[in-house]
Amino acid sequence: MSGNYLVELKDSVFRETPLTEEEFDDDLRIEFPSKNDAEAWVSEQNRSHSEMGKLTLHTAHPNDKSNVDAYVVFQPIHKVWMPDPDA
Repeated sequence: MSGNYLVELKDSVFRETPLTEEEFDDDLRIEFPSKNDAEAWVSEQNRSHSEMGKLTLHTAHPNDKSNVDAYVVFQPIHKVWMPDPDA
């Protein structure tokens, strides 16, 4: 796919969703024509696993040395693991 908005998928995407690394290039990056197209892809992907959490698109930090424009991460419904107080 040719485009000008580069997105990298972080490991959390593959641990918590039905998406697999085999569906993507070796560098786990997707090139979109625009940020809007990337956001639309994330929204579409969220439809298949909304009960687990959601994918979110995060703009790369200005000091990020990579050529990535944004990162996709997965945020589970239960964001913070809490130890069992009775354990």
